[in-house]
Parts: sequence; C-alpha cells; structure tokens
Amino acid sequence: MYAAAGWRGGLAGAAGLIFCLAAIGATDARADSRHAAFVVDANSGRVLHAANADAQRFPASLTKMMTLYLVFEQIEAGRLDAATPIRISAQAAGVPPSKLDLDPGDTIPLGAAIRALVTKSANDVAVALAEHISGNEAAFARLMTAKARQLGMRATVFRNAHGLPDPEQVTTARDIATLSLALYDHFPQHARIFATRQFSYAGATYRNHNTMLGSFEGMEGIKTGYTRASGFNLSSSVRRDGRHVVAVVMGGRTAAARNAEMRTLLNRSLARASTSKSRRPVLIARAEPKPTPAVRPMPRQAAAAPQAAPQPAPRLVEPIRAAVAPASASYEPPIRMARVRTVPLGQSTAATAPPVPSQPRYQPASVAQPATEEARQFVVPDQGRGARPSTLDAQARRLDVGHPAVYAGQQTGSTTLAAAPQTYTPPSYAGAVSGDFAVQVGAFPSAAEAQARLREVRQSAGSLLAAATDTTEPVAQGSRTLYRARFSGLEAGPAAQTCTALRRQRVECFVTRLR
Repeated sequence: MYAAAGWRGGLAGAAGLIFCLAAIGATDARADSRHAAFVVDANSGRVLHAANADAQRFPASLTKMMTLYLVFEQIEAGRLDAATPIRISAQAAGVPPSKLDLDPGDTIPLGAAIRALVTKSANDVAVALAEHISGNEAAFARLMTAKARQLGMRATVFRNAHGLPDPEQVTTARDIATLSLALYDHFPQHARIFATRQFSYAGATYRNHNTMLGSFEGMEGIKTGYTRASGFNLSSSVRRDGRHVVAVVMGGRTAAARNAEMRTLLNRSLARASTSKSRRPVLIARAEPKPTPAVRPMPRQAAAAPQAAPQPAPRLVEPIRAAVAPASASYEPPIRMARVRTVPLGQSTAATAPPVPSQPRYQPASVAQPATEEARQFVVPDQGRGARPSTLDAQARRLDVGHPAVYAGQQTGSTTLAAAPQTYTPPSYAGAVSGDFAVQVGAFPSAAEAQARLREVRQSAGSLLAAATDTTEPVAQGSRTLYRARFSGLEAGPAAQTCTALRRQRVECFVTRLR
C-alpha cells in the first residue's frame, strides 16, 4: 500500500516538475531582453496593453512601414503613380536578402515595388525607392526621421530604408503603433495593400511573411520584421465586429512564439475594445505637390492680399492618448487650428518625453496636400518618373477626372495595386460655364465646423476671396456625413490661382469642379 502511495506521489511530483518547467519557459520567453509589446484601441485611443513600450528596440523590416508611408505621400502629391518605373542601382542590387535579386539597371513598376515590400520585404526594392524619391538612401533616411517626428514618434531614428542592422536605427513598440495608426488614418485607400497574401513577379510567387493573414479573424496587416539583434517583430491591425485594434510585439525568440503572443494580446484586447469611434487622427503637412512653373499673374485684386512672413506651418492636431469615453455616441470633439506639439500614443501632454537619440538635422516639409479625409483621396494619374510640368489651367482641366482609384484589378484573396493608364489626356473645359469651380478648405463632421472654418479663412485672406461665395455641402463618407467647406462661384483659372495664394498663407486647399 505504501509502495503504491509512493509511486503515485512520485508521479504527481514529476508532473508538477514538468508544469513548473513549462511555466519557467513561458516566463523566460517574456523575460527576453528584446521583448516589448503595445496594444491600442484604434477607435478610442485607449492603451490596452503595454510592456517595455518605450524601451528602444531595433525595428528590422518594420522600417519599411515608414518607407511606404513616404511612397504613399508621393503618390498623393502627384509625383508617382503605379506605373512609374523604379530603377535598380548597383547599390540597391548589392544589399543583402531578403530581396527580388534584380540586376543593376533593371526597372520595376511602382505598383509591383510596393507589393514586393509588403510581401517579400525586398531590401533591394526599398533602396531603389529611397534613391528614386531622395536621390540617395542617406537623404531618404533623414526624411524618414523627420516624418517620424511629425507623427509623434519621439524615440525613433532611421538610418536606412530597409531595416538591415544599424546600431543607430532604433524605435519603440509605442512608436511603431503610432506609425501603424498613421498609415491607416492618412492613407486608408493605400493601406489595404498590407492585406496582400502573395505577390507574383517575373515568374516567381512570394508569400507574405505575415502568416497570421488568413488565419486570424479580422487581420488586415500590417508588417513583420526580423534580424538577429531585433528578434521577431510584428505589427498587426485587426478589425472585428466594429472594433479596431493595433498591436505590436517585438523581440520574439521565434516567429511562432511571436505569433502566439500576438494572438493572446489581440483576443484579450478585442474583448475590451470600443465599437464607438472617438479618437481623432493626427493630421500633418503633406509632401510638396508637383511644381507648377508656368503660373499666370494673379488678378490685381488678389495680388493685393497680404503676404505673411514665412512661418512654420500650423498643424491640425488632436493628440493621441488614453481616451475618455464620450458622453454620448453622437459626441464629436471640436477641431481647432493650433500650434501644438504632438503627443505620443497613450501619454498625456504632461508626460515627460523619453530621451531622444541623436539624429541628423532636417528641415520640416512645407504644407502642400490638403489633410482632410476627402481631399487625401483626390489622386490624378501622372506618367513616368518625377513631376510633369503643368499650369494652373491644366490643374483645373484635370478636375473632370474625379477620384480615380489607385487600387483596382481582380480580387483573388489579396489586394492588388493596378497599373495606371498608359496614356492620360486631360478633358477639355472649353464649354464650362463661368463660376463652375470652387476652392475647398476642408471637410468636417458638422456644418457648424465647416462654416467656422470658412469664416476663419476669409478673415485671414483679406480681399483674396471677395468674388467667392461661402458654401457648405454634406457628403456621405461610409457610415457618417462630412460637410465640405468651399468658396464657390469661381472660374477655373481664378480658382486655381486663389488656392495657390491660400497655400502661400499656409491654408490647405484644393480646387474642385461643381457638378
């Protein structure tokens, strides 16, 4: 009897030892010095989980998220389109894998280049894109760091466009979440590309490194990354049942361990996430639009408008931090134009910023593209590389194009980026009736806010808008209604000239033709 009891006791002790070892292994996985995690409710801005969220880590290929952010800016500024050929230099061809193994002198269309970054995480393509936009990778990295500061990524420094090891290229889990939100906030039509599961090019097919696509309900992206120094990184965006959660896990020992932690965090966070949208995205200055060298003289009345001395552009900012639940579902916080500093995700304005690593000096980008949700979707196709010369009248003629889709093509379980048309002929407006054009300065959640913005711009513009009429117009945007703030009743040329003059006064605007 005693022997049987001793046998059962020994078995129980062995089982207990196995359980303890497993628990120690799980704890040890999270005790990895590279580990960091951060989860935010994208609807409310509430931080749902944070572990070493502000500790500096190596981003690895999460770097390409910022590379793509700047590419999307160039598309919306009219400098690039899906058919733009991207040349592979000797420097680009010489970077280590992962890459497409293109030869020096080869070209790849921008649409394919974007998909190569999203799926294959191609380092050679990342360098080629950096060189195409900034001339060389070092200049592009300075632009990346500058954009990080504008977005509120205080602890991030970029030294290259791909994420291969560099001791000075660092970020945090919180900063990567901030960048993830910015991609979906500022480029919703482009961000769909992060859901691409596979990509075919030159006879080869590449699967997305994010194996959670298609295996976790609601997963829509966004990027993986790995180096020996960084461990296995993953940023994820998940939408389910009206909830939207962005999560970042860094420093995983294996891809499987990283994915397991990500699933746990997402399942816990989705159960606590809000279905009500109360967070306000950070709106920042856009990339400089294509130059318009042939500009006709402005009318005498408009030329008399006061020209303010160059000042840093005010940014329309709603700090992203832990949100307080609104009093009612219909509550819409007001939007105000102010000079404020950007607050990192999950921190209040009184929080002390983490120390920022040394970085190259940079000049902030000037205000160009309008930052409203509606205006960001206004894309005009362009041909070839760089900027095609145009005039203000040509800009007005392009307005009949409407809002051509950047993303198109057949859906085969993945989002594809279609090539732009091979030819583009602006429609003629010779028969247009006088007063068919308007200058739009924003789209707002309420008519009162749109009217307030019109009054604010008119007061600052002096006599520049004397011939225009203030109008607000409701427009459906998904499940909500926005109100366009427009100065209407203008002819095509004067409307384009007026918008140019407003931009000189740091007023974001674009010209549209009234239907």
